[in-house]
Order: sequence, then structure tokens, then C-alpha cells
Amino acid sequence: AAARQPTQPVQQPAPPPIPPVDTGITVMAAPIAILIASFDTDHDRVVTRAEFDAGVKASFALGDENKDGFISLIELSHWAETELGDQGALPGRFDFDRNEDDRISWDEFKAEFERRFAEYDKDHDGRITRAELLTMRFKRPDMDKRK
Repeated sequence: AAARQPTQPVQQPAPPPIPPVDTGITVMAAPIAILIASFDTDHDRVVTRAEFDAGVKASFALGDENKDGFISLIELSHWAETELGDQGALPGRFDFDRNEDDRISWDEFKAEFERRFAEYDKDHDGRITRAELLTMRFKRPDMDKRK
């Protein structure tokens, strides 16, 4: 009797990839939201008020390179690149420097972050979850026509 040759499994072709559905809606996190998420020191995916306050204080200290109690415009560009990922990322100078004296005091810096905390803490429970840090962006219908 002839030895039986083992049969090779038949390779099935991979199914074609399913193209994504373009709904025109994008869920994203702004650079400031990513910074706020980094304030989560106990890694429970929630930023408490205490973690937020400590993170803001540390971020100001990082920005105040010469330790004079203010963040100059040059220091602000360094801070934005380090903390937000790009010198042009928001919030920027006009978000912080409300009295337009070309430097950002601790009170101005803290006030902008207080505003952001209130904006992101959507359920007003004094904590910011990852879901609260996400925003939805709607693509305008004419965006694809500009190519």
C-alpha cells in the first residue's frame, strides 16, 4: 500500500479590508487635553482636582525658566513646545496674557487653567475623565473639494 501523503490545508484568501465609513465626525483630544491627562499621577484615568492643581503648578514652574514669577513670551513658546507638543498649539499667548503686558503671571496662567477645568468637567463632579477630555469635530462638507 502506498503511503498516504498528508494533505496541505487550502489557504483561503484574506477578506478584503473594510473601508472606514467617513461620517465627517472625528473624535479627538486637543493638546491642552493631552496635557491635563498627564496630570493623572495615580494612573486611574481620572484627573482629580488635587492632581489638576499640582499639575498646573508644576507646568507653570516648567514655563518660568528664569524663576522670576512670570512666563515671558519666549518662555511661553518653549513651554508650549514641551507641554503641548508645538509652539503654535493652543492655548497661546492671548489665552493667558489677558492684560497684554507680554508676560504671564501665575494668576493669569491659573485662571486659564481654571477656565479649562470648568470646560472639561462636563458633569461638574470635580474630576476630569478621559471621555470628558475628548471633543468631536465635524468636517465641513467642502473640505474635500480644496485638494
